[in-house]
Amino acid sequence: MISKYEIRDVLGEEILYLYLSHSYEFSSEFDQDLALYSNQYIQINQIPFHGNKIYYVVDGVIVKKAEYKHPYYYDPDHYLLHLKLEDQSMIEMTLREYLTSILFAYYQDDLGDEVLRSICILFNTYVFKKMDEEGFVLADNPFAYYIPVSEYQTKYTNYSSILNRISSIIQASSCLFLAYQKKYILPFIHYCNGGKTVSNAKYPYLSSVKSLWDLASPDYLHIIDYDYHTLSNLFHISLDASSPITVQNNGSSIKMKYKTFSIREMKEILHLKANDISIIVNKNGLRFITKGVGNALGLSIYGASCIENNGGNTYTILNYYFPKCTIYKNIKELS
Repeated sequence: MISKYEIRDVLGEEILYLYLSHSYEFSSEFDQDLALYSNQYIQINQIPFHGNKIYYVVDGVIVKKAEYKHPYYYDPDHYLLHLKLEDQSMIEMTLREYLTSILFAYYQDDLGDEVLRSICILFNTYVFKKMDEEGFVLADNPFAYYIPVSEYQTKYTNYSSILNRISSIIQASSCLFLAYQKKYILPFIHYCNGGKTVSNAKYPYLSSVKSLWDLASPDYLHIIDYDYHTLSNLFHISLDASSPITVQNNGSSIKMKYKTFSIREMKEILHLKANDISIIVNKNGLRFITKGVGNALGLSIYGASCIENNGGNTYTILNYYFPKCTIYKNIKELS
C-alpha cells in the first residue's frame, strides 16, 4: 500500500509524505484501514517523524491529509483526561492518576498482576472511548467510582507497596486497549457468574463463554429471605403466598401480581448480588437465590484469576472473555 515515505520541512513545520503504490477510492472504511496501516508502517520502519501532519500522495498528487497522534499520546503520563465531578465541575488529570484510583477500587491482595493488568487495559479503553465521544469521563459512572487516591492511604496499612505495584501494572498496560470493529468497547467486569458469562444484543462485542471456575467461588451462591410484609412495602404492592409470580422475557423481568420489574430493578430494590435470580415461594415470604456476583457481562475476575493461576496471561484472559475483540497498542484512529 505504501511504497515510500519522505519527511519535509514546510514553513517550519515537519510533514510526513506517504506515497501510496496504487490509486484508491477513499471511503470512510478505507480511511480507518489507512490510519491503522500508516501507524503500523511508521512504527515498524521506525520513521523519525516528530510532526503532526501526514500527506498521502498518489501519482504525485496529494489526495488526503490526516493528523498523526504519536504513541506517547496514549502513555499514562502524557494522556490528559477531563473528569466530571458530581457537582458538574471539571478537573484535569493524567491517565495514570485516574487508573491508580480505579485499580485501588478493584484491588485485592490475592489478585494476580495479569488480572489487574486486564482490568487496567479495559479502563484504558473506557477513557479513550469517553474522551473521544464526550470529551470527559464521569467520576460516578456505571463501571467505577472515582475516589482521590489519597483517601486509600488510611484504608491500607501497606499503601506504599500497593501503590508501587499498581504503578507497575499501569506501566505494563501502557497504550493498550480493546476494540470491536475498530471501535472502543465498554469495560464490563463482574466478580463471578453462574458458570458462564452472558451476551447482550445491545453490545455485540459481548460473548457468552463458559466460566466453570466461577462455580468454585466462595461467593457463588447467596440466599436471602424476605417476609411478605417487607416485600409489600418495598414493591408498593400487597403480596402474600397466593400472589402470582412469573418470570418473563427470557428471564429479564419478573411479574409480581400486576406489576413487572426488570431484573436490574429487583436486584437494586432487594440488594441482591447478581442478575441470576431464582425465587422460592414459602408460606411466610419469598426466598431469593442468586448465583454469582455482578451482571455476568464481560470479564469475570474470579475466572480470570483461575486462568492466571493455570499459566495464562493478560492476553489469554482478554481473548477468552472478549473473543470478538482485538487488542491494539498506540493506534488511536478507530472511528
